[in-house]
Amino acid sequence: MRNRTTLRGLRHRTRRPAPPEVPEPWWKRHARVLWLGAGIPVIGAVATAIALQLLGLGGETEPSPASAPGAASSGGTPTAPFVVTARQENDAGCTALPHRVSSPQDRADLVSGGDADAVVRRNRGARVGELRVGLTLEGGASSLTVTSIGIRPTSPRAVGPLAGTLVCEPDAGGEAKIQLYADMDSPDPVFLTGRGSAREYFRENVVTLGPGEQVNLSATFSSEKGSREFELLVRYVRNGKEGAVPVPAPRGGRYAVTGFATRYGDVYEGSDGGVYRRLDGSRPCRWAPRSPGC
Repeated sequence: MRNRTTLRGLRHRTRRPAPPEVPEPWWKRHARVLWLGAGIPVIGAVATAIALQLLGLGGETEPSPASAPGAASSGGTPTAPFVVTARQENDAGCTALPHRVSSPQDRADLVSGGDADAVVRRNRGARVGELRVGLTLEGGASSLTVTSIGIRPTSPRAVGPLAGTLVCEPDAGGEAKIQLYADMDSPDPVFLTGRGSAREYFRENVVTLGPGEQVNLSATFSSEKGSREFELLVRYVRNGKEGAVPVPAPRGGRYAVTGFATRYGDVYEGSDGGVYRRLDGSRPCRWAPRSPGC
């Protein structure tokens, strides 16, 4: 018994003492204080924002470009407050292409009564002399005022007439309520009140569109000296706020008009049956008797 007790006592007395406490480095204390100082406001701001959103007090987010008037939503549905459609309303006339028709499919469509309009679209043709476009505005749920229809040329000035292929078709036409005219040879074309007029239509007039109301317009774009591609934009005011809606070109084509060239690579003349025959001559004298060389 005595020996065991002595051994236990010896073990206890020979145990190593605990190491002395070392003070914490100064940089650790400062880092902890800085983290707390910067983190608490951030955590508070995040918590406040979440609470406001849950309560519906967070305010409206900035609208995306797709939600602007005339743009399409994620589902592809226009968000404009009214509907505008365009259709081509030319009487008998001609269309010019920038190049000669060289594709076998295009030639077959012309001479066999195929889809001549598709040939024009594929080859980026332009109406010769005048392009007549019918526009229909259809009101939505509330009234608004159309203040203007703008013309936005894709080039600062008209370039030379298209002289590749001339395609002249039989009659087609229509009548409309409001007549608009634009000289596309002008550097800054606008809609005028009549042929040869200098009075701007929308400087003196507006179009009031009620809920569900339809208004038809006929726009004539003329060119004698060159060719021009352009876009159309309807500007409106609803409930005191301004907006704009682009007008898609009819049949998936483009808005373009050109003057007659003095000579073409090929000339096709159409018939009532939709068949086009290639003519021997290269001048447009039959449709433009005042053209040089006629």
